Amino acid sequence: MYINIEKTLASISRNLLKEKGPDIRGLKRAYAQTIRLQSQLLSLIYDAETFGRSVQEKPFAWEIARGTNAGTEIILTIQEPLPAMKRLTEAIEEHWKAMIHGAIEQAAQQGPLPYFKKAFVEMEIVTPRGSGNACLWDTSNRAINVVINNLKGIFFEDDNMEHMAFSVVGRWGEQGVTTIRITELGDALGGHLGTWGTTKP
Repeated sequence: MYINIEKTLASISRNLLKEKGPDIRGLKRAYAQTIRLQSQLLSLIYDAETFGRSVQEKPFAWEIARGTNAGTEIILTIQEPLPAMKRLTEAIEEHWKAMIHGAIEQAAQQGPLPYFKKAFVEMEIVTPRGSGNACLWDTSNRAINVVINNLKGIFFEDDNMEHMAFSVVGRWGEQGVTTIRITELGDALGGHLGTWGTTKP
């Protein structure tokens, strides 16, 4: 498939480089085109890695993903903010899958991966201001399932209420990053579940 990045860049420029400066509609159109540009660039990068002649030491996804294995806790660090669902193109979703599994593989190299009876997955999303986030964003609108679906079967049996719980925390920062911590739910709550998981129906 032929990807014309120059056409996308030209469209962004047309909406930004106007004599009187960009108006709000032009800014919105340019922003929408940046989503297309990101998908195009990711597609070209992965095509080059898959079919290119040069052999890299590690895939692009590994360059921006890290995994730490503390035995009872796994920390996956992705150097990008988790995107909103409306920005989740097929290319971006595949990119996130690759980053998550790259981080998991790095964690596995440090020791056996823990398997939790009832896991607690904590996601902290740091978003830089000025990157299409002039307003507060809803934590429920992030592509949370991309993370959870790529953890189940590895760290816990399923993403139902019997086997996992999760939280999403967002804040502003200088650089975008997503930190994913996986641990046993009881440990995450200090060993005191209270009424959680103890009340019989």
